[in-house]
Amino acid sequence: MKKTLTALCALFLLVYNVIAAAPVQQQQFEKANLLYKQKQYTEAAGIYQQLIDEGYHQPQLFINAGNAYYKANKTGLAIYNYEKALARDPFNKSAAHNLSVANQRVEGYVNDLPLLFFQQWWLHIQHFHSPNGWVTGAVIFFWLLIAGFIAILIVPAFKPTLLRWGTGVATLLFFFYLTLGISTYVTANAHHEGIIMGTAVKVKAAPDQESKDMFELHEGVKVQVTDATQEYCKILLPDGKTGWLACAEIRRL
Repeated sequence: MKKTLTALCALFLLVYNVIAAAPVQQQQFEKANLLYKQKQYTEAAGIYQQLIDEGYHQPQLFINAGNAYYKANKTGLAIYNYEKALARDPFNKSAAHNLSVANQRVEGYVNDLPLLFFQQWWLHIQHFHSPNGWVTGAVIFFWLLIAGFIAILIVPAFKPTLLRWGTGVATLLFFFYLTLGISTYVTANAHHEGIIMGTAVKVKAAPDQESKDMFELHEGVKVQVTDATQEYCKILLPDGKTGWLACAEIRRL
């Protein structure tokens, strides 16, 4: 009995802390919005960033942070936050528009190749649920198909045709949800892309400070990381250029 009461008290405290924290975070968000309206962009960006660091990853929060960084002339951080918003909502028009505007500031910016129609469909499907949502659906359909198999074996009074169809559909949905769950999880945790944060970064021919300079990248350029050593990352640009630079110069998405 004592253990049960202790567990209930712990659960109550946890729920209370979660409920109590929500108004505080909302107040911080509104404070940042007010600072932004008062043109105190650096201070607003700091509060938005604090909320993001605390685990609040709503697209609108990233957009607001990007706007504040953009107004504070921190182009790299602005682009980073717009990209993070689009990673969670790829068809968010505000994030896409603001990213396009911010990219106009980037020296040497190269447009990404536009997505083909089937790639856009795949993105729509992937973002129909979160990774956890896809996995939850896979678990539900797994148990439904198991229940269907058991019913077919031990309850012959059921209509076998209807039961077989239902079990077949549950099986297909299980594999569909499982595939999407794995795909969305891998995509969310890949971190193969990043934004250049340095003002002017020399790209080397090899992962060595003494190697030849190939070209220069500026703050806000989006790169794909294809390889890495302990200190250097090999990057690929949309126009096909490759080279090595210090990993510290890249903020991974």
